[in-house]
Amino acid sequence: EGASVPTTSTAATSSYSCDPNTCKAPTCMCASQSPPGGLSPKDVPQMVVVTFDDSIQDSLYQTAKKMLSTTKPFGLILIQCYRYVSMEYTDFSLVQQWYASGNEIADHTYSHVGSPSAKEISSCKSMLNTYGGIPKGKIQGFRAPFLNYTKETLSNIAEQSFLYDSSASGVTDDAYWPYTLDNGMANDCWTGICASGQVKLPGVWEVPMYAVLDNKSIPQLMDVYLAGEPQDVTQWSLDAFNKKYEGNRQPFGIYVHPTHLTTYPGLPDPKPMLDGVLSFLQTIAAKPDVWFVTNQQLLQWMKNPVKASEFGQQDYMKCQQPVIAKEICNGLDDDHNNQIDDNLLNNCNFGTSNFKTCFNCPNGAPSLADPTPASAAQSGSAGYRYPVPDNCDSTWWDPIGNACLCTTTDCQYKEVVVTKPTASNSSVNPLGAKETSTQTISAASPSS
Repeated sequence: EGASVPTTSTAATSSYSCDPNTCKAPTCMCASQSPPGGLSPKDVPQMVVVTFDDSIQDSLYQTAKKMLSTTKPFGLILIQCYRYVSMEYTDFSLVQQWYASGNEIADHTYSHVGSPSAKEISSCKSMLNTYGGIPKGKIQGFRAPFLNYTKETLSNIAEQSFLYDSSASGVTDDAYWPYTLDNGMANDCWTGICASGQVKLPGVWEVPMYAVLDNKSIPQLMDVYLAGEPQDVTQWSLDAFNKKYEGNRQPFGIYVHPTHLTTYPGLPDPKPMLDGVLSFLQTIAAKPDVWFVTNQQLLQWMKNPVKASEFGQQDYMKCQQPVIAKEICNGLDDDHNNQIDDNLLNNCNFGTSNFKTCFNCPNGAPSLADPTPASAAQSGSAGYRYPVPDNCDSTWWDPIGNACLCTTTDCQYKEVVVTKPTASNSSVNPLGAKETSTQTISAASPSS
């Protein structure tokens, strides 16, 4: 069935209306259940987004990594995922490792409150940059704590130059492809957010969170594995996935709080639930033209849709890591001794607040009012760590030597994941991922 772009898009139970003749990619997109760009569904890559919410700690990080490696039997080296981060209890060295491994980091507020202020949002972003080394231009996404977004929340992220929000739910009739808020919100209309004049934020995208219907047709959104026995949840998830895969191929989402899938002494063993999630991931990864992406990659495709056969050749789908001769504090194992940033991390201890970082420890515990206090080390002293500049990606930045190791067009990258075959030639290795030799290519700007 061919995909057609309607002359108007109107969401039920709302006053949402959008004219695609005036709202055009790449800067504007109407809410629609049909693929963008007039593509036929059979030509659309089936994109899957896996997200992890809340703080990053070692035990939770290990759980997330199990999900990252689950499709290795199919050749995928690294699933692209992204994580919404709240600042309390977060280890910033793991934030940097997550980003350096090719994943996305997004904002989830400083202290995970139900009605976040503008300061809650900006403080989180500042700490991710200062202590996690995430380039400012790469912190593009936001998710509201408890999914409790409001008109004010969306206005705040627009004022702070975020690219997208991913807090609204899409069930059946409102399972839209991502769209911009130029013409308002088209999801979760029961909150009143879709009423005329409530939200009009040009250029800000909404990436809906796509629900799974259980056996009673009740929408399950985050942590679907908690809603029933693993075999039942797997079947519900497969049914929801196949509906998209065999339909208009809207993105499919798997939304996780790793704490539910992590083993803790004295609590029930979560292994059956985790095994169910891993089995589901393996099943869908084996299908032709299924791609695990970040929301940033998804939106890059939305702005310029291409067929599944061309998807892997896009620059934003390359999975590359820098080739660096010595170990620098960048979240990677540069010298290949199986230790990341070995003996280079700073330990910042403030009683109940402790974290590791490649950058300077503050001279006092961060707070909402002062998320990035002055550093304990003096600029220019032997122990001082230099912040990531806006014109260098943190994977190339040496914070101790104060040098960007990629300043010309001859930066060396190792290709970790390459393009996957199309349905016609994917019988042997459906994901087609492999390692390739080192390449010398031009470095991308961290703000791209």
